Amino acid sequence: MMNYWRVWLLIIMVMAASLSIGLRDYPYGRNGVEVTFVSEISPAKNIIEQGMIITEINGEVITSVENWNSKTSGLTGDVFLMVNGQSVQLSVNETLGIDVMEMEKLNLEFGLDLRGGTRIILKPNATNTTEDDINQVISTLQTRSNMYGLKEINFYSVRGIDGDYYIQIEAAGVKRDIVNDLLSRQGMFEAKVLKPVDLEGNIGTMQLGTNNYPVTLLGDGSAQIENLTVEPGKTFSFSGMEFQYLNETNGKIFFLATTYTGADIELVYSDPQHSGIIPKANGFQFYFGVLVSLEGAQRFSDVTTDIPSQLDINSGERYLESAIYLYLDGNLVSELRISEELGGKIYQSPQIQGFREEKEDAIEEKLRLQTILRSGALPITLETASVDIISPTLGTGFLSSAAFAAGIGALIVFCIVFIRYRKVRVAIPMVFVAFSEVIIILGIAATGDTMIWAIALIINFILISVAWWKKNDIDIYAWLGALIIPLVGMMSWTIDLPAIAGIIAVIGTGVDHQIIIADETLAKKKEVVYDIKEKIKRAFFIIFGAAATTIAAMIPLISVGIGLVRGFAITTIIGVLVGVLVTRPAYARVVEALLKK
Repeated sequence: MMNYWRVWLLIIMVMAASLSIGLRDYPYGRNGVEVTFVSEISPAKNIIEQGMIITEINGEVITSVENWNSKTSGLTGDVFLMVNGQSVQLSVNETLGIDVMEMEKLNLEFGLDLRGGTRIILKPNATNTTEDDINQVISTLQTRSNMYGLKEINFYSVRGIDGDYYIQIEAAGVKRDIVNDLLSRQGMFEAKVLKPVDLEGNIGTMQLGTNNYPVTLLGDGSAQIENLTVEPGKTFSFSGMEFQYLNETNGKIFFLATTYTGADIELVYSDPQHSGIIPKANGFQFYFGVLVSLEGAQRFSDVTTDIPSQLDINSGERYLESAIYLYLDGNLVSELRISEELGGKIYQSPQIQGFREEKEDAIEEKLRLQTILRSGALPITLETASVDIISPTLGTGFLSSAAFAAGIGALIVFCIVFIRYRKVRVAIPMVFVAFSEVIIILGIAATGDTMIWAIALIINFILISVAWWKKNDIDIYAWLGALIIPLVGMMSWTIDLPAIAGIIAVIGTGVDHQIIIADETLAKKKEVVYDIKEKIKRAFFIIFGAAATTIAAMIPLISVGIGLVRGFAITTIIGVLVGVLVTRPAYARVVEALLKK
């Protein structure tokens, strides 16, 4: 039995890959559809979210998207849905407003061209928007999507029949809150400090750094700073800074000074020393630091000069009576206290904080804010004009058609090999090994399979240890395959058209290599007589040379290529490694056994 340990290694890999692909948890059953979008006018808004699974409607099981569309067409009145195992009642007047797609049955993440996705149209709020403005926005959005880790997302500049420019986003699995809170958010960052001015008889002095400016409260409630008169609630520029006159209360005038803006941010920290998540009562607090410019730090120093401090009886620390308020697109995201020792000092490293009840939400919001601050503000504001579902560009029957074509191809390969060698026992293993390579590649690409491949790694280690103990042939390449491939299997990537092209390329080279093995070992050599092991070594010398050439050609595409080219290169390299380290040694052992018989 241990004489065929390479074959057992292949079987273990195929079993692990099959489990990685098909072993999926269905908490709400195998039937149902996945929610992709809930419209603003839907009665399910804020009740049903993207990614939820709908299994029943009015007590009837939903089996497919077509079945859902037929059951929801023309619905009015009370509608009962089973969503994520919970019953939801909706009152429908005009439209249900829920778009769905087929529920995933495999642990494979398919791309837009295979699974379909969402098309989002963003409309600029500014008038006279040029194509250069749109291209600048798209560049910033691409930066945000890359930093945030969004995959399978494409941006296009389109022009409507009204002559205005729009931004079209095509994405797979992008939630609406990602669009609203990340992609369509302008990202205008401002840090403001409350600046109080004490009055005596409606007259006071505002100190900014080393300069003092007279302030007078006028009878109509407006304030005069030197020769500048401002009304409550109005913003104005003074001494190189933006201010807002808030109000006058209890003998004090309050101004809100803008100390930092997005243009002042030079670095957003994400390392553990400057960012993290801290458990707090009833939730989690996130924080991360930013590095601002010297000009912004100087404005902070000028504004905080002469602001009085007070003692915090809980902490025993002294803080300025004013706080620093952090705004993003006009919305307050953080309110931070200022230590007394920072008053009047040049402060270049403020910290942004926030709070969420769930740890996952805190992590996501922290990453979202970091991404927006890193990418910078959009030159124009955007709003969501429309959202709809796009069908797979390759057709819903592409995978079944591809499987059928693969079966026909395998039959043709079988016939040609049988005609060449007149041995069914040679042709059948060749076809099996080719299919095994496909299964292993897809198993590596599958998601959520870390535990499966970890178990496979342990079994492989035991297998090769026993084979070594039993003094079987030493095969360093198969040993490497037994240990490396399960580790590679813990990664995952999207199966799209480039990935399929890479798999096809691997199948072609795999069949070629197996033919080389069969030809070298089965063909009769009259000139020189070689034993079986020597013939296999000669075959593998050719195979490894070809594999090394392929990998060397693909590596530059990974380092310098993007998009389609990179996906093709990664799939091809992994497929070649699976072939030379796992499937080829197994097939060589099968051929060797056949010759001995």
